[in-house]
Amino acid sequence: MREFQAVPGRPHEWNRLTAGAPLFATAKWLEAMRGRIPGDLFTFVLREDGEARLALYGSVLHGVPEGEIFDLPYILSGDPGELPLSPETRAARATWRPPSPESWYPSLVLMLPGYECHPLGPLAGDPVALAELVEAIVAWAGERGLRAVACLYTPPSTAALQDVLAGQGFSRVELSYSCELPVPGDGFDGYLAALPRKRRGEVRRELRALADAGVRVRAVPMTSVPEDVVTSKCAHSAKYNGGRPADRDKVRARLEGFAGVPTPLLFRAELAAPDDPGDGELVGHSLFVRHGGVWVCVSTGMDYGRHEARHAYFATVFYEPVRVASEAGARRLQYGHAAWRAKLSRGCEAVPTPGWIRATDPALADVVADSASTTVLIAAPPARRFGAP
Repeated sequence: MREFQAVPGRPHEWNRLTAGAPLFATAKWLEAMRGRIPGDLFTFVLREDGEARLALYGSVLHGVPEGEIFDLPYILSGDPGELPLSPETRAARATWRPPSPESWYPSLVLMLPGYECHPLGPLAGDPVALAELVEAIVAWAGERGLRAVACLYTPPSTAALQDVLAGQGFSRVELSYSCELPVPGDGFDGYLAALPRKRRGEVRRELRALADAGVRVRAVPMTSVPEDVVTSKCAHSAKYNGGRPADRDKVRARLEGFAGVPTPLLFRAELAAPDDPGDGELVGHSLFVRHGGVWVCVSTGMDYGRHEARHAYFATVFYEPVRVASEAGARRLQYGHAAWRAKLSRGCEAVPTPGWIRATDPALADVVADSASTTVLIAAPPARRFGAP
């Protein structure tokens, strides 16, 4: 006998439900990302004989700050610069007269903080159980007058869930690519060999330029947050937020949250002699959280006023992580959605992550249908074959 339950926050069995799940579902990650997604958080659970066997995590949103890529009107009918929409899609949307943004809320968005939606638990791949859970969630949302239910950024590994959503009246809308880099077994040499010849030459020139400028890149475990990394991240945030100064305390708090997630690894680009054991003067950084065979890039930054920092981004985000991850036996580096062109140019694959939306209001349902039928992403280049000559 199965029983549906909507649990505020997370159920007490969370760690058991998420055994073997992606990083974004772990309790430590959710603690680090607390407050990132607003609204009322729920875990929707399907129980068998009282035991949680399947779950989806999400939030009842009562409104979303402008520009967030989980804001339904923004991603379905707006012009989100963060997403790789085709020029034709943007042009078509410019002619629409959709309902007001306020009319979309409250709505339920099923998504982990990290921009992925995953079913959790032993029955995560069971179509019958998934159908039962989705049907119960839709009914629960309808009873509370929610305007829409959305599963956002569903990766290919959630094929069983996506099939169920398609069969229960949800519309598929292309949203984005997640950029992922398969780690070559033959290390940095294999990584270089898979890049086009021109790009391969650029990588070598960039690494030579860093060495000539006295910049070394090294990996160090991060158990506490160095102040120079806070400064580096603040510079990055200011650059990509219209020059507005970052809130240093908030930046530090977010980095401290990442430091609390198991096995964070910091890549430092610094001015120092190659054999100097101490920290040099930081000119750029990246931070990865390691979870099983997947390393997730969660922070980058650099000193944009220093000429020595030029090329530090690619060295700390791609080149040195590839080398270290290969030596550690990691399977994949994960980089998320933004700046996808730059990431693909450095060897990443573009992994489609569509959204699935079901609106209860007829006016909103029309927008969802239009978005589903007209949204096209910019075509991504074919994936690299690492290790190929």
